[in-house]
Amino acid sequence: MDQVPLLPHLDTLLTVVGAGIAVHLIFKKSEIYEPLVALPLIFGLPLALAFLYLPHAASFSKAALVVFPLFWASALTSIALYRISPWHPLAKYPGPLLCKLSKFYLAFMSIGGKQHLYYAQLHEKYGDAVRIGPSYNPSLMSGLFGHSPHSYPGPNEIVIRDVNAVAPILGNNGLPKGPFWDGRLPEKQVVKPLIAIRDKTEHTRRRRPWTRAFSTLALKGYEELVIKRVNQLVETLAAQPNPVDLTKWISYFAYDIMSDLAFGGGSEMMAEGDASGLWHLLEAGQKNAIFMGQVPWLGKLFFRYPKFAEDLKAFRAHATSRAVIRRKEISPHKDIFHHLMDEDSVASIPPTPEEVVSDGGLAIIAGSDTTSTAITHLFYCLMTNPKAYQRLQKEIDENSDNLMDGTKQAHMPYLNAAINEALRLFPPVLSGSQRTPDEGSGGKMLGSHFLPEGNNVFISTYALQRDPRCFSPLPDAFLPERWLTEDERIELEPKIFSNPNEFVHNTNAFIPFSQGPTNCAGKNLAYLEMRMAVCMMISRLEFKLDGKYNPQKWNDDMLDYFVTMKGVLPTIITPRKTPNFEVHH
Repeated sequence: MDQVPLLPHLDTLLTVVGAGIAVHLIFKKSEIYEPLVALPLIFGLPLALAFLYLPHAASFSKAALVVFPLFWASALTSIALYRISPWHPLAKYPGPLLCKLSKFYLAFMSIGGKQHLYYAQLHEKYGDAVRIGPSYNPSLMSGLFGHSPHSYPGPNEIVIRDVNAVAPILGNNGLPKGPFWDGRLPEKQVVKPLIAIRDKTEHTRRRRPWTRAFSTLALKGYEELVIKRVNQLVETLAAQPNPVDLTKWISYFAYDIMSDLAFGGGSEMMAEGDASGLWHLLEAGQKNAIFMGQVPWLGKLFFRYPKFAEDLKAFRAHATSRAVIRRKEISPHKDIFHHLMDEDSVASIPPTPEEVVSDGGLAIIAGSDTTSTAITHLFYCLMTNPKAYQRLQKEIDENSDNLMDGTKQAHMPYLNAAINEALRLFPPVLSGSQRTPDEGSGGKMLGSHFLPEGNNVFISTYALQRDPRCFSPLPDAFLPERWLTEDERIELEPKIFSNPNEFVHNTNAFIPFSQGPTNCAGKNLAYLEMRMAVCMMISRLEFKLDGKYNPQKWNDDMLDYFVTMKGVLPTIITPRKTPNFEVHH
């Protein structure tokens, strides 16, 4: 006996369409990412509607073949129309259509490691504020279903290249961090590392021991350790057969020194190589991490599965174990964890063991990968600009007496100019750090750009620091002279800097270590390491790119996975024959 339809055929189809739109509105308003809640809406509802449509079909399977595609098409169409409509909270910001429709477009692009170049291209095409993300809710299908602009602050996102937006975003009264880090950490990790803390008050509390660890007095205590490792680096480089992969050895140096400074020792990569594959783990996990940062709801789900992101998990487990060991042992010197663990008992509220351990990975990555990146970029820039190399070498030779005095290095003009210029062209974090307005604030003016609450923003550091409105002339060229005084600039490069009206040098746009209360806590340590390494390396060794190497390959191999992945840098290294320095084997 045939079933009697509850609704006419057309009305039944319209009901399915209406249900698809209703599900979009539900996800748009609610914060749902648990599969047990999301799946019934996405699959259970169309299944029930298939029974409603059954009287109009020959079988249930044929009813399902009509209902499911119509339901999902209705939801997707509703989503797409909303995301490109004038009612979207970021509708006034231009941007690529695919970025407006789905965050997955940018997430998959980021796996290629060239997002810093993509953002620069977007700014050239669309202007200073570009929309790069659609509506989002951390639901199982939130890559498809939108969210209310006042619910979970996901990648309803714009990227900005505007120096006037730096202070409102990153300054003392700037924005808290966005959900980028939520997808890079397991939900079960209740105590997060400092870099992932989004609550301003909590971040300020957790930041205090880091501030003590990088105080002027603490840095003075680290100098001897830095000098010892720099000496080891120079001797190791001198002993290698040419060509030498400078990237590898500077990375090993940075890892060894950070192990000394963070955990009281325990790493000898320069002596033994990466026998346990730790540097590989550090870098290999970043590709997964950048994807999960772009779609944090998916990262939260994937982290529940043991086999997912094994390299990333293995590195974090290693970092945690190093921190646990350090908690149980006494360091032979006052290292960074001496302050993080409050061994001097100066904190009014001592840190918990979980807080101390959670910062193990941060100490390694922030202290080694970023520093090695900065030093390697500088040597690339020097070797591809012989005039700058010679000027720096001359200044270092002229200060050969007590060259390893950190205070003296801090006042060497060309040394610091060269370091800053390399950091300007190649900031260690190429694409900046995501921010979002405070809940309940309604939004915030970022220079001339208004960001509604529930939406994210970040400054593309790479694009900003090469903006000709901030650094001219030749914003893409390595010119340390732009950091010197006017007289020095004109004396060294009269053809480039002779017209003062063409010179632009806006240091407010120089943010390689970010800015404000959430800037890089180890900035001063990084400068100390860079100055020490560069001074001793250039004073005792000569560096020249291997003649078979195409310098353009350096840029081609550079990948942006939040931290920067670098290619090989084949270098011909020879000891210098100078009266002041010898390399001993």
